[in-house]
Amino acid sequence: MKPDNLPWWQDQTSDAITQLAARDAVAILPLSAIEQHGPHLPLETDYRICLGLLQAACAMLQDDVPLTVLPPMAVATSTEHTAFAGTLTLRPETALAALRDLGDSVARSDLRRLVIVNSHGGNTAICDLAGLELRRAHRMLVVKHHYFAQPPPEALGIPPSELRHGLHGGLIETAMMRFLAPEKVHLEATTNALSLGARLADELETLAPEGRASFAWMAGDLHPSGVVGDARGATVEMGQRLVEHYAAHLAATIRDSARFDRAYLAP
Repeated sequence: MKPDNLPWWQDQTSDAITQLAARDAVAILPLSAIEQHGPHLPLETDYRICLGLLQAACAMLQDDVPLTVLPPMAVATSTEHTAFAGTLTLRPETALAALRDLGDSVARSDLRRLVIVNSHGGNTAICDLAGLELRRAHRMLVVKHHYFAQPPPEALGIPPSELRHGLHGGLIETAMMRFLAPEKVHLEATTNALSLGARLADELETLAPEGRASFAWMAGDLHPSGVVGDARGATVEMGQRLVEHYAAHLAATIRDSARFDRAYLAP
């Protein structure tokens, strides 16, 4: 999948990149995963959502926001899903080095604004580490945008338990995939996969798979299927609303990244 209406880095000439640098353009790096998402969603779920949100966000931006989109980094850190067939992953140190090397390449072309558009929770740590390294080395503005960290649309009435525990292959991901790639969703295989996190909420005070006191986990720890959440209520209409909502947040982030005064960054 390579949406043709995005301003891909690889479609430019070297001179065109130089011109973008002169305009202080924003470079965008799509970062995702190729990994198991249970019996109802394809391995490319995170990748498809990442590009779908980016495509919708760029359509919301005015032409006066100069930007270019780097080749997607589709495979990164999916260690927690390696017990399931089909999952591809890099070692964390390999993925971190790749992110850092790509950022170095962007800086060598004299672009100093980088937005990492990430659609996989397992990549959060390497985004933080790479971002700090690139900031230190190049005085580069590095923005880390994770759609799942943005507030969901309240009007959809998604249950709080699903927002907290439906981390993987649940209602939100399934709904967006029904909108973005309906032919790849196997509705007959959707279930309510109750997460270990939901069960622990009734037993423990603070400890949870995600949150302020989290523990390291493999996907099978949370549910034997590798999925957590109730995907049965996912609809195309819900998916469209979610894509539009998260894309609007992403568009605002890209716009802010273009406006940010880099003089705020210390020498």
